[in-house]
Amino acid sequence: MATIFMYHAVGNEQQIQDSDPYYAVSERQFCEHISIIKSSVALAKQLLATKDVTTESIVTDSNKVTESCITFDDGHLSNYLVAFPLLKNKNLTAEFYVNTSMVGKDNFMTWEQLKEMNNEGMSIQSHGHTHGYFSDMNEEEITHELKISKSMIESNLGNQVVVFAPPGGRTDKRVSRIAKSLGYLCVANSRPGLIPFFKSFEIPRFAILKHTNKEKIIDWQSRWSIATIKEVIRYYIFRIAKYVLGNQRYDKIRLKLLGASD
Repeated sequence: MATIFMYHAVGNEQQIQDSDPYYAVSERQFCEHISIIKSSVALAKQLLATKDVTTESIVTDSNKVTESCITFDDGHLSNYLVAFPLLKNKNLTAEFYVNTSMVGKDNFMTWEQLKEMNNEGMSIQSHGHTHGYFSDMNEEEITHELKISKSMIESNLGNQVVVFAPPGGRTDKRVSRIAKSLGYLCVANSRPGLIPFFKSFEIPRFAILKHTNKEKIIDWQSRWSIATIKEVIRYYIFRIAKYVLGNQRYDKIRLKLLGASD
């Protein structure tokens, strides 16, 4: 039974600049979390290691993922400065989804830093080229974003890019279809839950928020815990709100309520 955790920025107020504070955790919180998460194996590594022995083709079903994984969205600099050393100290690997247009910009990781992390066993995968919502894009735009981000990461780091995490979790069937055609093996979405028993191209993840405590980390590793069920229900309530309001109106309302953006 595998649980996938989705982090963003890690650190103090200065270290998380240019990130969404609603999704940022302190160094103390992160240390507490990784003391509970006993193992973490990159999704890309798990999927690439799974081959059909008769055809030598890669098996893309999410239920072939059996190990938990710590993931990070956006490529924020705090991932390198704060999270990376802590993960190494615990002998844990993680998967980092970067927007290739943001690499090297203020408060975001550089190619040199990403290469160092990649060489140390971390997995660097795609978050798209920009941070646009894929559900708002046409098919040509989706294809461009997925192609260019994959190409840039592979050419700069020399690793194989097979996992895509959609910004804001905004995705649809078109995205999965196009991603699959371009060689991606799964979409790591923002829907909470454990890896499904049935075949699926999408992999669920639990979003870590600024107030996420270690008790939730423990509970989210059990499929039928009350905390897991509550998180799934909460997700679908907000999903309906996004659908009814649309991404732009939803984000404006969220900005007023939380003082942050997705």
